[in-house]
Amino acid sequence: MSYEATVTSKGQLTLPKELRKRFHLEEGEKVLLIPVEEGIMLKHGLNPLRKVRGILRQEIDVEKASAFIKQIRKEWRLD
Repeated sequence: MSYEATVTSKGQLTLPKELRKRFHLEEGEKVLLIPVEEGIMLKHGLNPLRKVRGILRQEIDVEKASAFIKQIRKEWRLD
């Protein structure tokens, strides 16, 4: 299924209600826009860079860092 949205003169667009409801997107929630080869991927939720900063504040454990990277890649994988 596909959806259509129009970009306004201010560069804004409205996500269809069905998608907002399906992905639990609430007013004021931050989203990430990630350029990918096919277009733009939108990811909602906690900014993963915050997690990286948390890891870097402590002594870096290579195994924990590798597990973290694998988890983020799994979450962002396009199926």
